[in-house]
Amino acid sequence: MSTIEKASAPAVPISKALVSNGFLFISGQIGSAGGKLVTTSFEDEVKQVFTNIGAILDEHGLTFNHIVSVTVYLTDMRYFDDLNAVYQTYFADRYPTRTCIAVAGLPKQARVELTTMASLELKAS
Repeated sequence: MSTIEKASAPAVPISKALVSNGFLFISGQIGSAGGKLVTTSFEDEVKQVFTNIGAILDEHGLTFNHIVSVTVYLTDMRYFDDLNAVYQTYFADRYPTRTCIAVAGLPKQARVELTTMASLELKAS
């Protein structure tokens, strides 16, 4: 099993997150820890994506319950069920809106990337 680490600063010219009009917009997160992609399993890669998102939420005093929208990018739709198995463990009371898109490729040969939007005004449960 891989070591799960907090999200690091982006290696590309983007903001990892921005606050605007009562929302936190989190740039696409891949399963990268310490600059290296987690490759032990697809499940571990997805868990690292959520760890990265969780670290950014925490920096802003938010939790996964504040997330209102998720866009998922998968390099192969065969991972869809495996993604869902991990995904559902991060949301307690309700699921955010979600779009899932199949793509030809992602940075660092990642198999999954998530872009999220969180509401600063929702009360955490």
